[in-house]
Amino acid sequence: MSKLFSTFLFSLFAICASAHIDSLAVDTQQDTIIPPAQKDSSYVAVKPKKQNIFKRIYYFCDKIFSPPRDSTYIEIQDYYNWCAEVQLTNRFEMYEIDNGNDFFLRVAPKVRTRIGPFFGWRFAFFGYNIDIKSIFNHDDIDLAGSVYSSAFGLDLFYRRVGGNYNIKRLIMNDVNYSADLHDLPFDGINVGMTRINFYYVTNYKKYSHQAAFSQTNRQLKSAGSLLLGAAYSHNRITVDWERLTGIINSTYGTNLPTNNVTGSQKNNEITLTAGYGYNWVFARNWLAAGELTGGIGALFQKADHQRPESSSDIFKSINNFANSYLAFNANARVAVLWNNGPWFCGAQGVMFYYQSGNGKVVNRNILGTTYVFVGYNF
Repeated sequence: MSKLFSTFLFSLFAICASAHIDSLAVDTQQDTIIPPAQKDSSYVAVKPKKQNIFKRIYYFCDKIFSPPRDSTYIEIQDYYNWCAEVQLTNRFEMYEIDNGNDFFLRVAPKVRTRIGPFFGWRFAFFGYNIDIKSIFNHDDIDLAGSVYSSAFGLDLFYRRVGGNYNIKRLIMNDVNYSADLHDLPFDGINVGMTRINFYYVTNYKKYSHQAAFSQTNRQLKSAGSLLLGAAYSHNRITVDWERLTGIINSTYGTNLPTNNVTGSQKNNEITLTAGYGYNWVFARNWLAAGELTGGIGALFQKADHQRPESSSDIFKSINNFANSYLAFNANARVAVLWNNGPWFCGAQGVMFYYQSGNGKVVNRNILGTTYVFVGYNF
């Protein structure tokens, strides 16, 4: 899948670049007709030249990605076509399985630090990050990417991770094992997520999403915008409970039976999101930006669905219903950067929060990434 995705992006990059170069060339065949001079038999009609497929794709992308904006608020840097950047990336994650007092597990991998070069042109941006701590570790598949255009944003995730988690907190049958098991490796949990998140920037004529998060424009005056969107996700989690209770028994010398609280869970979710973003131009060439969105959606269970427990307590009944049929998520982005046109540098932070359940057990997932970058437009 990753190869197909990369091939698609590279093809789009090549098509758009070819069309842009072609559009810069002088067209010697104008789309006009030379009128005959008093029935001159030497009159020749020049037929309109039809644009090739590459030009049509280019102009379509340009219309979608770069609609008209207010030049008093946004400087559109369309005189730069290329960009080179070096970026330092730190990724962190936390995963929780919560069954109240009966069972609670929190795991997290070590923070992953990556560094790599990036190279871009207009609509496409490519790069490669090298994991400094585990360059040759290919056990996990963790692909993520974001598209920042003037009018909309798009986040894509494809994650198949497991085996690199450490225990952060563990409670089982009202017994807290966290102190002795803290940071012990646990490779018995596997998490999978395929997600696409789309959102629309309502005030794109004054608020520049690109100025804050892709550095392809510059925000000249402070402005904000309402963000509206939708998301689809396929989630999967499996836990080896026998291995987990084995860690407890070997640490404490106990003989606990295998705990089987949740088993394997799979679900699909469709979510509607809303939020707000603001760009603050606090000094010349400087920008501080922040966005916060939240969403609620329908949860469709694929396996191991447990019916909500009936209760006379109205609040408990609502909570059971929410854990069974609803999904919640939130997204926060912040950035501080300096951009004088050709040169830019700064830092960004992006965090995603997801929550879903199967009727009895609640799963929570936090994904966070920080970026420090320096680049040049030309």
